[in-house]
Amino acid sequence: MGNYENELFKTANKLRGKIPPSDYKFYVLPLVFMRYMSEKKGNTVWNEIVEKSDDEKIASLLDSELIKILPQFSNIANPYEDMYSNSNLPARTIKDLINLINEIDLKNSGGKIDYLGQIYEYFIGNFAATEGNRGGEFFTPPSVVNLLVSMLNPTEGVVYDPACGTGGMFIQSSRYSKSRLKFLGQEQNCKTILLAYMNGVLHGLDMEIRNGDTLLDDCFKELKADYVISNPPFNMKEWGAEQLNSEDPRVFGMVNKNNANYMWIQHFIYHLKPNGKAGFVISNGALTSSNEADLFTRRKMLERNIIDCVVQLPYKMFIGTAIPSALIFIDMNRKDTDKILFIDASKYGVSVSKTQKIITEDSIECISKLYKSFKENRKIKYNVKGYSWLTEVNEIVNNGCKLMPSIYTGVEEIVVNKEENEKAINLLKESLKEQIKISNNLANVLLKGLN
Repeated sequence: MGNYENELFKTANKLRGKIPPSDYKFYVLPLVFMRYMSEKKGNTVWNEIVEKSDDEKIASLLDSELIKILPQFSNIANPYEDMYSNSNLPARTIKDLINLINEIDLKNSGGKIDYLGQIYEYFIGNFAATEGNRGGEFFTPPSVVNLLVSMLNPTEGVVYDPACGTGGMFIQSSRYSKSRLKFLGQEQNCKTILLAYMNGVLHGLDMEIRNGDTLLDDCFKELKADYVISNPPFNMKEWGAEQLNSEDPRVFGMVNKNNANYMWIQHFIYHLKPNGKAGFVISNGALTSSNEADLFTRRKMLERNIIDCVVQLPYKMFIGTAIPSALIFIDMNRKDTDKILFIDASKYGVSVSKTQKIITEDSIECISKLYKSFKENRKIKYNVKGYSWLTEVNEIVNNGCKLMPSIYTGVEEIVVNKEENEKAINLLKESLKEQIKISNNLANVLLKGLN
């Protein structure tokens, strides 16, 4: 996305006034969606909205049009009922937003209405950035999604995301094999689910998302998926562990009542087929946690030999949090290996702002190729100091079941050229001699002056 899209978002954000950033996206994004649906169906609905943007009843018109569009999402309650009518948005702001969305020039994409889908996706990312910590609840940075999906490589079957937010994992996965993948998700926030559905429609994607607290109200109890891909909330403390059934079939380890990280992981593993695969984001702390329940569960995972790869991410990858994070890849049917591939990608971050980094496409390709080679059992060099290392499961167990990549990859070796090193030392010596000579001359001048 370029300057045009950036200016478009800036203008939309200026119109926000006193509306909190966390609410504002729910008013702007449906307008993009309504224009898309009107353009796609070739009807006059959007033109009517534009023509009546001055009308004092424009909010009611928007609500009624949304209600007409959204019945296809009947599996959840409609959180958008009378949304515009009950909002604090001044009529003038609603009019300006409608006109702004109407000014989106489809010529930027050769007249293709799919461009509105790109605008929608771009807006989601920017709204997340303006929200800070809360933005991360519904949005995963594109470079993290791209790396996850590229490494997991979903090709056929069911893709499940139990913390799906606005559906970013599904959108990226569909770029691999849309026709042969089925997308199922769960999300606690009703409004976010609607944003995800709209996102799916804008990208020509069918998905089923159910509403509920995943850990306490599993809406897909019988599901066994081919792929689980997710970015669950980090380090949830008061998550309601006491409400879990003592015979919950998902639990194979222990439950940490003060941190939900390993309950999420057990949920992912439970929902995989016998040959299923998972890729998910986790906080670095979970990789080495000494909490009794976490350590016990991690040991069980190692004993089952289902951990395939761990990737340490650069710092500042996520909006609104400095918590360092990693990716874990699970394979329920690992064959002919008792080794785990550790990759330290912490130095691969490229700053795009003071508070955020990304991983470039080249780096994503490099990391993905290494993992693919490992999966295909290619005989290449995996042990590269400071970057990657193949480590036997027994060694990891003997090392306290710690999964932090840098523990095993070590520090990058610095190759020293002896001849160049000697030249540098000689130059430094000459420079020091010159500095001493200048210092002595200055001291003599000062002494003469004092005498």
